[in-house]
Amino acid sequence: MGLQKPGFKFRERLNLKTTNEYNYLGQSECLVINGVNDAQKFQKLTEAMDIVQICKEEQEQAFAMLAVVLWLGNISFQVIDKENLLEASADEALTSAARLMGFAPDELMQAVSTHRIRVGRDNICKKLTLQQAIDARNALAKFIYASLFDWLVEQINKSLEGGKKHIGRRIALSSFV
Repeated sequence: MGLQKPGFKFRERLNLKTTNEYNYLGQSECLVINGVNDAQKFQKLTEAMDIVQICKEEQEQAFAMLAVVLWLGNISFQVIDKENLLEASADEALTSAARLMGFAPDELMQAVSTHRIRVGRDNICKKLTLQQAIDARNALAKFIYASLFDWLVEQINKSLEGGKKHIGRRIALSSFV
């Protein structure tokens, strides 16, 4: 058996690809920064998470949610009728994101390509147009990313409290807005 890079199994479990294969990352057209060692930076990040007492399981869950965001950005849509209504393509991006979130691919497909409307006691499921579906997909990714950020700030604040009553050290979310 050959040597594997550190974190290989983790990357494999998240089904991670290279940075240029993710639509959200490619938008900046800057995937590499000269003089920056990404592997070293990642190691420092995990060490910092250890310091603020985020257990390995929660770290892996956080990285899985970041992978979900990346995969969501790669979900594509296909038009299914002449009214420009569509559904998400059942491809690697959809199946990877769904698996990481604990959903069946068809559940995620429905979530990003339809809108549910409650009329009286009935639920009506309406197909979205291409722009509406793109907006829904991006809104879901943004919600997951923002929720992860809020959770991370909360974990850091808990660590700063150190089991004592409020001692004045805290990260304020309003400073990031």
